[in-house]
Parts: sequence; C-alpha cells; structure tokens
Amino acid sequence: MYLVKTYSALYFSQIGFVSVSNYFIFIFGEQFRGTLNPKMTLATTFLFFAIHSACIGAGNSSEKFVKVECKEEYHGVYGQQSLLQCNVKAVQNVTISTVTWKRVEVDTLLLEYHEDTFNLIPGFKFAEPSWNKNNTNVSLLLTNTKMADKGVYECMVRTDRGDDIATTSLSVKAMYLTPTMSSIPETNIKENTDVTIFCNSTGGQQIGLIWWFDQFGSNRTRSAELVAKETDDGLFSLSSRFKVLKATSSSTNYTCKVLNVNGAEEGMASFVIQFAVRELGSEAARLDSVSTTNWLAPVVVIGSLIIGLLIALLLFRKRSAQRARRQSTFPLMSDHQTDTRHDRDVETEGLNCDSPQNQHSSL
Repeated sequence: MYLVKTYSALYFSQIGFVSVSNYFIFIFGEQFRGTLNPKMTLATTFLFFAIHSACIGAGNSSEKFVKVECKEEYHGVYGQQSLLQCNVKAVQNVTISTVTWKRVEVDTLLLEYHEDTFNLIPGFKFAEPSWNKNNTNVSLLLTNTKMADKGVYECMVRTDRGDDIATTSLSVKAMYLTPTMSSIPETNIKENTDVTIFCNSTGGQQIGLIWWFDQFGSNRTRSAELVAKETDDGLFSLSSRFKVLKATSSSTNYTCKVLNVNGAEEGMASFVIQFAVRELGSEAARLDSVSTTNWLAPVVVIGSLIIGLLIALLLFRKRSAQRARRQSTFPLMSDHQTDTRHDRDVETEGLNCDSPQNQHSSL
C-alpha cells in the first residue's frame, strides 16, 4: 500500500498536479468546457479514481489498528467508589506509552501516565492496583464519589501501534444515611411526662420524607414536624421531631423511617424512651405485690376455713368422748354412796351403845 501511495504521488506530480483531488477537479472542469485531451480516456479516469480510493482505505485501516472501548454511561453513588471501565483493543500486542484521563467540562487531567511516570490527583487512580504499560485495562477508579464528579470523561491512549480516544459519562446518585435519634429529656424520665423525640438524616440528593411509627405499628407522622435544608455539598439534610404527650412505660418504643423523593425507604432507626429506673422498679414491685395478693388472699381464707373446721371437729370429738365416759361410770358411783351411808349408820349405833348412860343402866 505504501508503494501505491508513492507511485500515485509521483505520477501526479509528474503530470503537474499536487494531489489526486486536484487532478479530478481539473478533469471535470475540462469536461465541462469541452477542452479535454482525447488521450485522457474514461478508463484512465476510473483507474486513477480506484488508486485514490485504495489510498484512503489504507489510511483509515491504519488509524483503527488501536481502539479504546468504553461503556457509554456509568452510575455512581455518593460517598462510594465508582468505576469507569475502558479497555484497549488491538490486533497485536501493544506497549502503552501514554494514558490520560480528564473530565471534559473542566478540562483538567485527573490521571496521567507517560513513559513509566505517573501523575495522579487524589481520589483518582487506575482500577488495576499494579497497572503497567503492558496492561490494556486502562479503567479509572474514583475512590470517593462526589456530586461534582458527574459529567463526561475522556480517555486517551497512545501505543507503539497507534493511539485512540474514547469518552464515557458518569451520573451520581446520593442516598440518605442511616438516621440518628435522640430525645428531650434524655434519661430518668418520669411517668406522664411530655417527651420530644428527634430523627435526623443527611446526604439525600433531593428533599425526602421522615415517617414515624409507634411500637404497635401505627403511623404517627401527622403529629411530627419536618425541616429540610440544603448543605454546602449540594445535598439535603432532614430533621424531624415527634412529641409524645404524657409518656408512660407502657409505650416506650418509636421508629422513624427516611424515604427519598420517590417514596423508597433509604434508612430506619428505633428509639426507646429512658424512664427512671426507680419508678420502673416501684411499678414492678407494685405489680408483683398486687399479683401476690391476688393469689395469696384466697389461699389464706381457704386455709383458715380448713383449720377452723379441724379444730371444731377435734373439740366435738373430745366432748363426745367425755360425755360417753361419764355415762358409763354413773351406776358404780351410786352403789358406793349407798354402802357408805349404811356403814355410817352402823357406826352411829355402835357409839350409842357405848355411851355412859348405857353402861350405867347395864350396871
């Protein structure tokens, strides 16, 4: 092909034309005026036209010997890594001498490699940790993606077989961070005290929402207040507060959920109201006392009735036994008394016989 180019250039220079294009302009001009040399036949014209097309094709094929291929668009997330993947395609092994990455909007080099020398801006590097000039993976890695990183990126590669340029774009999406919760008062809260709970989240790309739920799953968002502010980095922060009137230990757990502009959940947190430990202990003791009283009182009453019945039964049996003994011994006691009286009469008569009067009479 090189010989074809050389022969063509030499031939046209000999007949007085600088290039093939000038020759064809001359031919068509002469045909229009009718002064064309008869020796310049139509076959000759087509011959030189074919030679010129072959030269153009040869030039184009040499330009496409090396090609940089990148995906058209990539999507990144704020605060995370983003990968812009590009590879060098070649029909033969190539040695890379230069690689540059830049963002088109600002025209600033983010990464540059030239003849074994690296020039990197912090936050940008080759995706391959041990990249070298024989590695055809020239992908760019963003270590901490920011909203300002969105845009069009250009990658230029120069090799010992040729060079090429490719572009790709990066869009950046920001998501709200996991919310944080707090309350006023914070701890040692007494029963029936008003408590204000706060839920805060940052990092959203657009203004979002915060929903509130109690421990029973009821949506309490209507009773909450939401404030959204734009931060210096172009993102948004959300702050919501929910007031619990006369909070009690029977309902202590509350949850807030952060939603994006499309209503998709991006974060959730739960909070437990910190009541005073002493009040919780006294309440537990009171409940234990009530519970103990509820089961102990019937037991005491039933036990007292049983003991009373047993005592009454014992007394009854004792009295019955005593009465039975008295009835069985009564006849014996009556006979003994009769004999005693008889003995006393005999003794009395004996004494009367022994008196002095009786003795004198006998004399």
